[in-house]
Amino acid sequence: MLVAAILALALAVRLVEVETTSYRPVNDAGTYLALASQIAHTGNYTNSHAPGVGAGGTRGPSAYFPPGYPYLLAAVDLIDGHTSVKRVNGHTRIPSGAVHGARISQALLGTVTVALIGLVALEGLGELTALIALLLAALYPVFIGLSGTIVAENLATPLVLGALWAGLRALRSERPYRWLVGAGVLTGLAVLTHVNTIVVLVPLLLVGWRVRPASAAGSAAGPLGIRPRHHRAAAESSRWWRSVAAPGLIVGCMLLTLVPWLVRNAVVMHRFVFVTDETGITLVGTYNPASANNPGIPYKWRLYYGIPGEGPLIGQAGRLTEPGLSDRLQTQGQNYISDHLYAPFAVAFYNSRRLLELEGSGAWRASANAISLPIGLARVGVIGFWVLCLLALAGAVTRAARRAWRWLWVTPVLLWLSVAVINAETPRFREPVDAFLILLAACGLAAALRWLQPRLRRAPVAGSGVGPRSAGASERVEVG
Repeated sequence: MLVAAILALALAVRLVEVETTSYRPVNDAGTYLALASQIAHTGNYTNSHAPGVGAGGTRGPSAYFPPGYPYLLAAVDLIDGHTSVKRVNGHTRIPSGAVHGARISQALLGTVTVALIGLVALEGLGELTALIALLLAALYPVFIGLSGTIVAENLATPLVLGALWAGLRALRSERPYRWLVGAGVLTGLAVLTHVNTIVVLVPLLLVGWRVRPASAAGSAAGPLGIRPRHHRAAAESSRWWRSVAAPGLIVGCMLLTLVPWLVRNAVVMHRFVFVTDETGITLVGTYNPASANNPGIPYKWRLYYGIPGEGPLIGQAGRLTEPGLSDRLQTQGQNYISDHLYAPFAVAFYNSRRLLELEGSGAWRASANAISLPIGLARVGVIGFWVLCLLALAGAVTRAARRAWRWLWVTPVLLWLSVAVINAETPRFREPVDAFLILLAACGLAAALRWLQPRLRRAPVAGSGVGPRSAGASERVEVG
């Protein structure tokens, strides 16, 4: 009942956020809604080869935006009344009903994220820590604010947590196969939502290395340390399972989840495209002289339209395909890195400062405006994030955090690096990482409660009467 009450609270505050704040879908959010409407009406991304259909003004078809999030919004669109997003005079017109339905779905997704944080904590850190993590996630200002916006990280975060929870379940299950399958499928869905989440495969492969099939349970040595023949066979089978079958099952299920989209890309784009062809636009947006010399926010990502010297390529975009444009821009980005070998380290440094909200108010204000996050709520989110970081630092040295699976803490490091070396708008690109900071903070608060509990029981307090106590009175009340 306590868990249900916390989840109800989480949903309530997110719905209040949606209903009481204004929101205008800009940048990626508008494109997501347009793609969702298109999918709801036709069942797929457009396969038109007309100029301007692809990203950056290129000829279609497009694979710039991974399909996971637009397909989710398309399902919401169908449930919510099949609204239409129209293009009028080159501008996207999005009905308010489509925006409101999409935001309600984000509030529901945010509640699912809260629940999965609790489940991961329950499996890996214990019941008390799980309850605290659940409450922290329910009331964390950053998560509440993001639940009112339309960003793909709102879907990527619960998928990552779900994959890790399945991995934790596999570690203590006598029949881990179904959990490993679930971990692989959820990882594939996460990659189809945000490609950088493929780094989650690394800790999950470590999970596969550690799981034990049920057949290995009877492989203990007999008298004098000699294993019977069938026990030795079981041990060899267990080694084969750990080194090949379990990791292979995770990778295989992930790839099978990706196959339909990879086949679609190969058929309509006439070349292999791994999920998305955004690499060139994304890479050159950070690795260029203008971004490097940005006086306010060094190495801030920008669309290639705003990079000086790209005029000739912009003029050719209507004759290029998306992969063709991506290849040219990727080459430019790689050439910049070759000429400035320190650039990836500088990018990681400045982006990490932004992820830590240490780049100044200009940085987090710009990021908030990019996703229509109210500035007041963004400011509260920055303060809430700093408080969370302090609690997480305290939690990192607790026994519970040290005794947890090491691969669990490898995950946020990899997720951090996957955005720090390219683009790091806050708080959306940090959303999956914040879930693990909540887990660490919960470890710290749980340790503090355990330390205080016996001391509070022993502490004498004054009686409940009003006014001064008489001389020699010796009444004590134990706090139970």
